Amino acid sequence: MTLRLVLLAVLALVLAPLAVLAIEREYYWNDITNVTTWDLPKVPVPFHDEKSGNKYYVDPKTGETTWEYPGPWKTMKSEEHGDREYFHNIETKESTWEKPEDLAWHRVKVQDDEL
Repeated sequence: MTLRLVLLAVLALVLAPLAVLAIEREYYWNDITNVTTWDLPKVPVPFHDEKSGNKYYVDPKTGETTWEYPGPWKTMKSEEHGDREYFHNIETKESTWEKPEDLAWHRVKVQDDEL
């Protein structure tokens, strides 16, 4: 019994530093405002599908995943302007060529030892 405890203690001492090195944290960065925060922004922030390389969202109202931004901003294409991308808010009816701040959030993963 004592030998088991000693072996477990040695194993814990050997593996503990590895566990600390493996801790990954996530912060949020807005590429328009250049704001960074550890707190989840009040708007949906995309995840990235590693297989396809596409971003996807979790709808805060339903909890379901979706490829489209679940907020009021929609990405549109203007046929009159050579399929140029623009943004339209379905609630306020505002349209803009500039990406809205709500759509500029990214998840950034870092190791604790990088901080």
